[in-house]
Amino acid sequence: MGRALDLHHADAVLHLAELRSYRLAAGALATSQPTLTRRVQEAEAALGQPLFRRGWSGVEPTSACELALEHFTEVAAAVAAAQAQLYAPGRGQPRLMRALRMGQLQAVAAVVRTGSVTAAAQALGIGQPELSRLLGRTAGHLGLVLFRRHGAGMQALAPAQELARLHDRLHHQLARVPARLAQDGAGLAGRVAVGMLPFSGQNLIARTFARLGNQHPRLRLTCVPGSYNGLTEALRRREIDCIVGVLRGESVAPDLEETALAQERFTVIARRDHALAGTTGSIAALAGARWVVAPHGTPVRRYFDRLFRQTGRIPPVQTCEMLSFSSAEQMLVESDALGMLTYGEAQLQALRPDLCRVEVTLPRAAVPVGITRLRTAEGEAAVAAFADGMAGVMGDPPG
Repeated sequence: MGRALDLHHADAVLHLAELRSYRLAAGALATSQPTLTRRVQEAEAALGQPLFRRGWSGVEPTSACELALEHFTEVAAAVAAAQAQLYAPGRGQPRLMRALRMGQLQAVAAVVRTGSVTAAAQALGIGQPELSRLLGRTAGHLGLVLFRRHGAGMQALAPAQELARLHDRLHHQLARVPARLAQDGAGLAGRVAVGMLPFSGQNLIARTFARLGNQHPRLRLTCVPGSYNGLTEALRRREIDCIVGVLRGESVAPDLEETALAQERFTVIARRDHALAGTTGSIAALAGARWVVAPHGTPVRRYFDRLFRQTGRIPPVQTCEMLSFSSAEQMLVESDALGMLTYGEAQLQALRPDLCRVEVTLPRAAVPVGITRLRTAEGEAAVAAFADGMAGVMGDPPG
């Protein structure tokens, strides 16, 4: 454990959590990025846990940070309330969250309680001259008169009394943070940031997240849609932890590792009252249809194009490209287009009632769906729990 938490640590963490950027947070705090980094590192050392990690949207708070933020927000509110009591509106005033340190507040509170600099110095375990200098610097920095000397010692004026009350509130909140993290440390915590490929496994990710969130409230769950190339680069930058979707098999990059969780099949889907509903279609009949398909570069699109080329036909060009599985299904309901999607058997049995499967023989339609990770990635328990949850959801019966 490092030094104790202080106001500037809480201020740094609050700004970085809100702005998700060291550059922006440092600018808002009117400090340098190295200074901000040092303050965050000091807070992490004080708590013994990382508070931030790199993510898709920039710097992301960890689950430990989320807990700490509850207390830091209370700290900021208490300081703002004290500032309103100490200074008249419109008057030039220091920002107490940045100007004050807990040591200064502790010194003021000690004199308020003992009524004597000598007694306060003894209680704090420091020399009287040192305490006197600290009180003088604090009063000068804040632009406040804190005490008035009298025959029996020091009379605490209203500003000193307000600062003493502030000290007690802040000490209570800051002291609770390590205990809160230790208390809530039992159970699974951490981040699971999942890259979601078009057209495959999207509803399964949502169901898995729902279960994990119920079982492990401290998990931070993030889903990021994108293309395969974009998501693999994010994976290499550690902005996400894994990718879910159709696996690449032999063409996967050597630094990536794939884990198959289930088999899905390329399937032709249409709205229930489509002209081809209830019929046995052929590739020739499908060639003249309008289509909803995944973008170029995806396994679904490659299969779609290859399906027609292998029969000597040009792939249909009047297509609607969609990235979202649910959006593609809704597009099919609202149009006379056909869709090339991937479904597991359970998902086909639970197909929404306004859609139907078009019966057509599709060669080599089975496709593995699973999780892609970096080979060098550490075996984090949170990501392992997500993989187990995905496997369980994929094996669920429909309904």
